[in-house]
Amino acid sequence: MNLGTMGTSGFTVWLTGMSGSGKSTLAQGLANRLRRLGKVVDVLDGPEMEQMLGLGGAATKDERNAEARKLAWVCKLVTRGGGIIIQSAIESPYREAREDARRQIGRFAEVFVECPTETLIQRDRTGRYKRALAGELKTLPGITEPYEPPAHPEVVVDTSKHGIDEAVEHILGQLVAQRLLDPSVAAMKGRPKVQARAPASRPPKAGKKVLKMPARKPARPEKAKLAAPSRRHTAARTARADRPRMVAGGKRKR
Repeated sequence: MNLGTMGTSGFTVWLTGMSGSGKSTLAQGLANRLRRLGKVVDVLDGPEMEQMLGLGGAATKDERNAEARKLAWVCKLVTRGGGIIIQSAIESPYREAREDARRQIGRFAEVFVECPTETLIQRDRTGRYKRALAGELKTLPGITEPYEPPAHPEVVVDTSKHGIDEAVEHILGQLVAQRLLDPSVAAMKGRPKVQARAPASRPPKAGKKVLKMPARKPARPEKAKLAAPSRRHTAARTARADRPRMVAGGKRKR
């Protein structure tokens, strides 16, 4: 199957841990952090995965590994297309399924979300641990069936000791160390700020007086100054005025 150009910038973050350890919360926190860096990220989690891929009904080792293979196939397609995808939909309690996902996907970071069982029981809001300890629930990894911690995960996060923000920054640093994420991008705290445009002028509200400045008239060009007559021209004009006029008959008065 060819879905397009094989990307070199995509990768998969595969979260594994017991129920209630914080996989979903951590996945959303990491996704939001990567989005602020300008990355396009998808998260495999929630009811959509149960509905579209038929997850959540596994009761045996084979069924759990089959669910992991479905998610690994989706992650492989996204990663090879250059996308970033975070898997937190299942516990994936068995090492063989996680190692098989690693081989298929290639650019792969396994994150072990660790938390002591005592803390998980205290956190339990769904009652799953209480029912499992009472023998009412037979399908809870780590209690009624095995949970196999990763042997060599890229990242280990203990959510009983570290908050979400601290854990996200730790994962981000390890993604850089594994050369899955560009260091220059990871060093940014968020998207570069774009200078906002000047707000457009708004029309005045009704009933509000607006002072108008009188419009200035354009300056008129100065009239050219008349040149003063020269002395010679003035003398000639005076002589003509003093000369006696001719009387009718051609005789001059003396």
